[in-house]
Amino acid sequence: MTNKFINFKGIKVKKELYPIIKHIEDVDKYREELGRLSSSWDSFALLGQLGDINIDIGKTKDNFLNLTSTLLNHLSEQTIKKVTQEMNFKSQVTIDVLIRNLFERTADIGFLATDDDIRKFIQNFVSNYNKDNATQKKEIQKRFQEYVAKYSVYFDIVLANTNGKILARLNDDIKVDKIDTAYVHEVLNSSDEYVESYQDFNFIPQYNGNLVYSYKVTETNDPDSANLGILCLCFKFKNEMKDIFSNLLDIRNKEVLMILDDDGTVIASSNRDHIRLGSKLPIVIDEDFKIVTFAGRDYVAKTCKTNGYQGFKGLKWYGHIMIPLEYAFLSDDLDSEEIDTNIIESMMQNEQHFSKDLKDVFNKSKTIQENLSRVIWNGNIAQSKQNSSNRNFSKSLLNEIGVTGIKANSSLSNLNQTIITSILKDSEFLSSLAIDIMDRNLYERANDCRWWALTSYFKEVLDDKDSIVHKKEKVTSILKYINDLYTVYTNLLVFDDEGKVIAVSNSKDEYLVGKQLTNEWVKNTMNLKDTSKYCVSKFEKTNLYDNQSTYIYCSAIRSIKNEKKVTGGIAVVFDAKPEFHAMLDDTLPHNTDGEKIPGVFALFTNKAKKIISSTNETYEVDGFLDLDDKFFSLENGHKKSEIIEFNNKYYAIGVKCSKGYREYKSRVDDYENDILCFVFIEIGDINVSSQLLYKQDNKFTNQSTLKLFDETCVELATFHIGNKFLAVDAKNVIESIDIDSLEESIDMNKDNHFKGMVLHKEQLISVLDIRAFINDSSEDKNLHNIILLEYDTDNIQHCVGIMVSSLENISVVKKNSIQHIQNHFLGGGTLIESVVDITDSNDSRVAMILDIQKIDTNLTEKI
Repeated sequence: MTNKFINFKGIKVKKELYPIIKHIEDVDKYREELGRLSSSWDSFALLGQLGDINIDIGKTKDNFLNLTSTLLNHLSEQTIKKVTQEMNFKSQVTIDVLIRNLFERTADIGFLATDDDIRKFIQNFVSNYNKDNATQKKEIQKRFQEYVAKYSVYFDIVLANTNGKILARLNDDIKVDKIDTAYVHEVLNSSDEYVESYQDFNFIPQYNGNLVYSYKVTETNDPDSANLGILCLCFKFKNEMKDIFSNLLDIRNKEVLMILDDDGTVIASSNRDHIRLGSKLPIVIDEDFKIVTFAGRDYVAKTCKTNGYQGFKGLKWYGHIMIPLEYAFLSDDLDSEEIDTNIIESMMQNEQHFSKDLKDVFNKSKTIQENLSRVIWNGNIAQSKQNSSNRNFSKSLLNEIGVTGIKANSSLSNLNQTIITSILKDSEFLSSLAIDIMDRNLYERANDCRWWALTSYFKEVLDDKDSIVHKKEKVTSILKYINDLYTVYTNLLVFDDEGKVIAVSNSKDEYLVGKQLTNEWVKNTMNLKDTSKYCVSKFEKTNLYDNQSTYIYCSAIRSIKNEKKVTGGIAVVFDAKPEFHAMLDDTLPHNTDGEKIPGVFALFTNKAKKIISSTNETYEVDGFLDLDDKFFSLENGHKKSEIIEFNNKYYAIGVKCSKGYREYKSRVDDYENDILCFVFIEIGDINVSSQLLYKQDNKFTNQSTLKLFDETCVELATFHIGNKFLAVDAKNVIESIDIDSLEESIDMNKDNHFKGMVLHKEQLISVLDIRAFINDSSEDKNLHNIILLEYDTDNIQHCVGIMVSSLENISVVKKNSIQHIQNHFLGGGTLIESVVDITDSNDSRVAMILDIQKIDTNLTEKI
């Protein structure tokens, strides 16, 4: 980026930000607010001439104006970065979630095309008018219905012979007799394991643009066997995209999520009235984002290509997002609940959330505010020593200047609130995304076991137990073929009605054949009522998964002769460890190098707090997540986010409870197993041991109290040393100066109360640290100011300086309210001479009034 600036409504902004900055809501809000404050400084400069306040208002205004320019430029850059990173993430997730789903479809067509019932139907087919064929057609259509009842992502299944003549289909209402010859030849001549096509198909005339998975049906599984026909699975693409979009969209900013083909043509849109299907859009792959014009309107756009899933990348499609420029950079809705300052301070020490540049802005702001506060404090001290008619006016003016300084700083505090609100929103969004991916994945597992249980050959084998030993080899080959297609399983097992293993897909587990399974899920499988039912093991360690924890999905195999009779079952062992970890890891954000972002991790747990998967090695599978019970009592589909203290750190934690996907875990599903996804985003360390950058107070908004001053009163200058609230007579204060004015003594022991000298009006004044003499036990080691004090003895003026933590109010109290303390109560060495109850702004505190002469005579003599 260049360093050239241009003027934007009175603020210097970087030239490259100008086209966008006017659309950033936070920038415009802060600019207007700070602009009003700038006018206030001009008014104060004029009023200052009427009162004797001795403050260079012009310099103060310039300091805040320069800070405003720096802040708004940085805020603009950070807002653009945040929004465009979110856009990149959403467009990436859009295409990757789709590709995960479509990967499963490639396995579906590969297995269904080898179905023996389908093969037999084609081989025996003569004519639709043949009585036997009509009966067989109804049976095959029933099989298609069974399939779609489980894999509900399909709206039609079409079977044709090698000439393209349609022999059977799920939707018999469509009166098309033949599939286009060119397409049939493409499928029959393909050497791939599937044909994935998105186009208009003549055999689906009711829809434009369909995603179809096809494969040739052959006589056997031998690659060289003769072709019998082709099978087509018609995917509910538009329905699926609607579901994916709904989980990602933010309707506030009118964003549109899309899928583009390799030419940039829109084939799916989250809002077809806004950006229509068939629209041609620029593909924005190589840039972080691009401002594009579409239909006379400017948009921020970003495109992502898929990362793929297990090597599968599908067709050359892209995830794409566009947000109208005027809505792209809206303010985040801030919660009404204030965020603890300790959390904000912790976040500000974490460069992941709070950059060095932004910290520099805060340091400058802090310095400006401290200097202004000191000037106002000194101005009130000066007014305390005057009896002019302008005294009350000048004090009121000083207070108003203090109020304006606080307001100028409030923009920064709002920015902090915005950052943390954004982190909370991110944690909640990521947890929602991960649990959705899990639900989608496990939906497929429930489908797989139920469909494979319908394999006719398995039924035949279990109907004739005496022949099992001779048919084991073919059962094994079928299982292995399936497992090669569906790689998310480590093993598939077929067992009989006594739980005895008939065959396995994984040769490493061949020892299981002949052994009897006694697991609870075997019994549950035998009791399943019909082909729509399945059962799942608990998430527990099993010898079927190398004594690690996983889920095993099961369905009953039923007799061909009597469908109500269960003759055995199929069990599929889910490869839980890598699959669950990938679901979590793929969800979490990574940096530009593809590396994990430190301090961000995710877990799946059940409601008993048992860990199912984790991206953080500290939290092992089967361990327990020790968090408040409220996180584990969420209802299905509900989510929650908040900031917690966890392992000596502050974390933004987002959690969502699973709700299922389509029929899986729905009201029609008997299976209940609530899973929670937790996403942790580290905010920072607890008890950050650094100088506070974020310190919100309004102490300088009421330095001149509402009490009228007369001869019965005295004005006290109040301040803090550590946690001690102290005071001195305002007439004994010369002024307060910055700690940087101190010339430290290089020869003095650090524990010595003498800290050095300051030169004030050609006079050297000793500076003392009196904390050890007032019993201050606080952990605050930062003394930011020096108060120079004076007193007279025998017409000789003495001066001494003390280091203090913070300057407080200049308070008016009645002289008779001051209670003097006798030395015999506290001892002769005490530095406290009296106490007084000070009430300012309805806040009552007891202040200890220091004896300046004792400080000077007792402590300077000990140097």
